[in-house]
Amino acid sequence: MKGNKNNYQLILVLNPKVEDKEGVLTKVTTWLNTNKVEINQDHLGLKELAYEIEKNAKGDFWALNLTSDSPIKMKELNLLLNREPNIIRYLILKV
Repeated sequence: MKGNKNNYQLILVLNPKVEDKEGVLTKVTTWLNTNKVEINQDHLGLKELAYEIEKNAKGDFWALNLTSDSPIKMKELNLLLNREPNIIRYLILKV
């Protein structure tokens, strides 16, 4: 079983009113890089939300495809994402 990679997809919805979106992404990617996770990020753009989240009708969507040799520490990642006020929603999928 050695050599198998752990693949994840992280979808981030950022507050569209925030000017420092790169700073938020840098904080997340820095944490991932220190945990030896390869990142391929894709900006999906500004999209209408199905319902308002924190008084926002739109969200700035980002998809991060993650690859790691060992499983990601989900509790720590959830804590980081929950503490970031500019991330209004996120979804982590194991693919």
